[in-house]
Amino acid sequence: MSTGGKHKILNVGPTEPWSVREKLCLASSVMRSGDQNWVSVSRAIKPFSEQGRPPDWFSQKHCASQYSELLEATEAPKSVSSWHRSTSIRLEENKSEVT
Repeated sequence: MSTGGKHKILNVGPTEPWSVREKLCLASSVMRSGDQNWVSVSRAIKPFSEQGRPPDWFSQKHCASQYSELLEATEAPKSVSSWHRSTSIRLEENKSEVT
């Protein structure tokens, strides 16, 4: 999903905004399954859709697109592994300060 260090936003799927709950479920699922396993992410979050969502709301492409938008909005690391590395480094720094 990354190209040249800049995260590309995919314009795929419905244009109605996702709810906070749906975004949280998406982010949680990506943390468990990774940011390359959209089949698993899509399946995991379907039970959490808001009332009246179309059947393709949590398609693989739409999940990837929404995740891309979340990353851009939060300026978060562009992959789960980057997030884990930066979190581990911060935890080690905090441990050093405490001890």
